[in-house]
Amino acid sequence: MSLPDIITSIASDARPAQIPSLPQHHDANARKARAFQLSIARTQYNYMQSYLEGVPLSADLPEAEKFSLDYEAQVVQVFLALTDNFKRVVLMLLERELLADVPTAALRRVEEAYAKLKDFSILHPLRDIEELKDFFEALAGLPAALETLGNLPKDLAKMAVGLDAVFKEFLQNGPTAFLKSTLFDMLSEEPGRNYLQAQGIEDYERLFVSLPTPLMLSIQPQPWMPQGQGKPCQQDWFFGWLQTAGYNTTLLRGVVPTPVAPDVDDPMEGIQKMPLADLLAKMPVTDAMLQKETGQSGLTLAQVAEQGRLFVCDYALLDGAWADPLHGEQRYMAAPIALFYWNTTPPAGYPSQPEGVLQPIAVQLAQKHDPETAPIYTPKDAGNANDANGFKWRIAKYFVNVAAAIQHEAIAHLGACHLVIEPIVVAARRQLAENHPILKLLAPHFRFTININDSAIHSLIIPGGVVATNVGPAIECTLGVVAQAHQAYRWDDNHPERLFRIRGVDGLPKFPFRDDTMLLWQATHRFVERYLRVYYSSDAEVAGDYELQGWIHEMTAPQFAGFKGMRGLTATGDPKRPWRIDSLAYLIEVVAQVIYIAGPQHASVNYAQYPLMSYMPSVAGTLYDPAPARSTMVNSEQDCIRWYPPLDVSLYTFSFEYLLSGVQFDTFGHYEHNPRNPYFQDARVGPLVAEFQTDLALAEREIRERNRLRPVEYPFQLPSQIPNSISI
Repeated sequence: MSLPDIITSIASDARPAQIPSLPQHHDANARKARAFQLSIARTQYNYMQSYLEGVPLSADLPEAEKFSLDYEAQVVQVFLALTDNFKRVVLMLLERELLADVPTAALRRVEEAYAKLKDFSILHPLRDIEELKDFFEALAGLPAALETLGNLPKDLAKMAVGLDAVFKEFLQNGPTAFLKSTLFDMLSEEPGRNYLQAQGIEDYERLFVSLPTPLMLSIQPQPWMPQGQGKPCQQDWFFGWLQTAGYNTTLLRGVVPTPVAPDVDDPMEGIQKMPLADLLAKMPVTDAMLQKETGQSGLTLAQVAEQGRLFVCDYALLDGAWADPLHGEQRYMAAPIALFYWNTTPPAGYPSQPEGVLQPIAVQLAQKHDPETAPIYTPKDAGNANDANGFKWRIAKYFVNVAAAIQHEAIAHLGACHLVIEPIVVAARRQLAENHPILKLLAPHFRFTININDSAIHSLIIPGGVVATNVGPAIECTLGVVAQAHQAYRWDDNHPERLFRIRGVDGLPKFPFRDDTMLLWQATHRFVERYLRVYYSSDAEVAGDYELQGWIHEMTAPQFAGFKGMRGLTATGDPKRPWRIDSLAYLIEVVAQVIYIAGPQHASVNYAQYPLMSYMPSVAGTLYDPAPARSTMVNSEQDCIRWYPPLDVSLYTFSFEYLLSGVQFDTFGHYEHNPRNPYFQDARVGPLVAEFQTDLALAEREIRERNRLRPVEYPFQLPSQIPNSISI
């Protein structure tokens, strides 16, 4: 942003604020002024559907949607920590390979330049820009110093030289350049290069040199934890825990004895549950397997399904997907099925929770069972999969976690959050005047979403970009899955009060994400209801708000945002504008859901990435060997390494996760950085915001109390750790 732009922005902020109002309450001149303002907005906000077929995106990056200076300063802070760790790991690997002195003079310059940046502040831009430049010039000079060493291995020389291009790009394009390019440029992309393979499982933990230890690696051993199952984050109890308190809690479905009959009042009730017969047709688990794994004789699958205690994660959407080679090395895909049982009596190796635990029973690594190529793996080898040592079971869990990571990035994160909010932003900016109360409320929850998505489509979800490098499927498969999920998306079915019932997991006694997020949903809903009732006194006023009707039209029209499944709307009989909203109650639901998606829902998937997805022997986004068969021999932890990413890919993967998990521009429910300059100028709204913040503070206290009693804390719905918008 140039100095004139900054001055213009400050001057704009200093203008007297207008009290939000409905358009039908204005005289003719005021209506014309609103209409003119919207006509200008429609020259800046438009849709495109050519990048992702059937997925509406903003055609441009309007000036008002661009990152601010203070946002970019936050990114720099996170990026500096990330860069320091990356540099230290590269040097560690070089040192290990060289077994000789690294060029200490060059390293000393890097250390000295980095030390000056510890007090980086936007209050001293000229000073800090020079210090930032010195730091990256020092890093850029490091490869040249390394190249003077005659015994530098070829791969490592390429890696070191790659530092130069990335840091020069950072200096040229600013702190968000990392979002628009890729740290993988540091690592040679020539076909045929040899990977920096781990020499032992401990190498993956050594990659966290100066970054904070992620949550998944900071779980302290407890007396109840099993022996011989690896780190706590690789154990069976944690595998079950991830389904309800992990990085992707969207996949667990209830298994029911028979297909769910349509409900008269709610035809979608339980529609996503899986009938037991459908499960067994693909994955022939037996009562004997269930009994052996639980230690409970006489237990049957039909019985526990009837009791609502059988659950499944089925990754059928990945069936048929393929993975591209990376640097000449083939990668692989799988579409696993994982079966879980809610055990009301926690067995040995599980935390003592009076309500019970989610116990993994079986995993099949394909959609069609085959005794040799796709056997059923269980903790006690109840499926006779030739897994006496349990290491194939560990790899089976790893395959499920990888599939969950793939679905997380493509659908739960990108598709169900980023790509849902973006067309809503465009529709609102095109149809709601600047002083419309709904736009006034939603604007902070729209902040920077178009910009972050613009960065993604130009660098992340492209051939050779971040997703293609770190997430398993070929980019064509990823884009296809995203488009398919978007076409299947139904607005009302993603309402947080209905979604868990539709999936058949509402009866789980403990579900940390569900339990915590409902506190935030209820607080959000109460605030939105109180706010909208300030401006709408009746359903008639909702029906008479022609700007609102224009927004609803664009929200539902296929050529615009095109959302389906908004069943609270009323049919008009007009083919040009087939839907209208005439219910204040339903308007409250819609607006609250927009805020919920932009805030708590996105936070649950975004901010869990580094804490729960960064230790590659537990969770990664790609597979480097085919699924093990019954005849495959896996006899040790060392044998498992061939499925894990190499060290360079691992380093890049969690570096990017650290960036995405590390930036939080503001705090949910707080609409200004300076409380003496309130965002809402309407005196009637200030007390409502205060009540909202009180509700969120009570939710924070409740969640922290819950975390004290959980085997692992679940911090991703703490209101203090959630921003208002999808800004990263």
